[in-house]
Amino acid sequence: MLFSFTFNWIITKYLKQDEVGLFQYYISIITFAMIIVPLGYQGLAQREGFALGRNGLKKMSTHASFAVILSSIVFGSIWYLGLTKYNLVKGLSNFSGFYIALAIIPVYALNTFFRSVLQSQNKIYSAILPDVLVRPIILLCGALLLPTLGIELSNNLLLWILLLILLGALLFSMVRVFKDTTFKTLQIKNKWFKQALLLLPIGLLATVNERIDVVMVSKVLGMQTNAIYTVSFKFALFSGFGLVILNQVLVPYYAEYFKSKKNPLDLRQKIKPNVRLSFLLSLSVVLFLILVGNTLLSWFGKSGEDYTTGYNCMIILSVGQLLNVAFGSTGYLLTMAKKESLVLFSIGCGIATNIILNYLLLEDFGIEGAALATTTSIFVWNLMMLIFVRIKTGINPTIF
Repeated sequence: MLFSFTFNWIITKYLKQDEVGLFQYYISIITFAMIIVPLGYQGLAQREGFALGRNGLKKMSTHASFAVILSSIVFGSIWYLGLTKYNLVKGLSNFSGFYIALAIIPVYALNTFFRSVLQSQNKIYSAILPDVLVRPIILLCGALLLPTLGIELSNNLLLWILLLILLGALLFSMVRVFKDTTFKTLQIKNKWFKQALLLLPIGLLATVNERIDVVMVSKVLGMQTNAIYTVSFKFALFSGFGLVILNQVLVPYYAEYFKSKKNPLDLRQKIKPNVRLSFLLSLSVVLFLILVGNTLLSWFGKSGEDYTTGYNCMIILSVGQLLNVAFGSTGYLLTMAKKESLVLFSIGCGIATNIILNYLLLEDFGIEGAALATTTSIFVWNLMMLIFVRIKTGINPTIF
């Protein structure tokens, strides 16, 4: 949280508001690509990776690499067409940052896949440290030190640094995945590609639901407003970090539970104290943002730029993240139980809610309308998935 806050504060001091908005736009689209480009192999790795030996992991990694390369080409072509022909970003004329972002996508996608494998192997620290500690520290140091050396910060330079960090993280993850991994008998025929594609729409729809507000704000209100919205959104994401921690720890147990068909009470006893602790951690963040969020936002931006207009938006989004934590790992439980269709239906309803409310509220209420639309959609799809989890598995993953 500290690293992310400091980094975002620094770039608002060295970059103009529209440049901040453009950088955050690229990051949002790259994050969106991380769901589509691996073609569902990251979800498959979480569910199946723990049972595979060295030979199986090599074969799955090869499949995933081909999928990433091909889908990166397709995704990049569609994105290019959207920017150049349909003017998805208002007023954008310099596409140099876009080309760097294209290079980042396949590297980041492979990082996502191998991180999921590490998570399934219960190598939690190796899975999360590059993302939550190493990458933020290097980005932060770069943003702090380069200006002191007389090097001007820019969108392109930050993207180049990110690309180099991801290349290093990819090598680290690959080494850790195969370290101390023994050979196991592999099925002659596997259906990895088919299974991965079945999981792809879940991640795709979930990310669309999380990013549709950024896309619509960029299109309707422009990049300066998007800068304010994305900074507020970054703060709000801190409120959901409790669920991120919960999922990192419990996903291997979910996979093992549904493989072994154990008593649901055993899993519930493991979930309940962890989800409550996660909720308390997230609630403390929300209260902190309510108290000092306006002051924190006032530190952002150059002279004459006001980021405090995003305070109400930040609080609304924070409440949405807190609701997400309170419901627990509903999506993961349904996925591990191989009830993907129910996850798709739930998230699809959430997306419809998000798009309709953004359309109705964005022009009249600005970024507060976008925040309200996103928060409402989070509640809708979480509630639906909770109902399905209770019916299909008998597990109550919530704080209650």
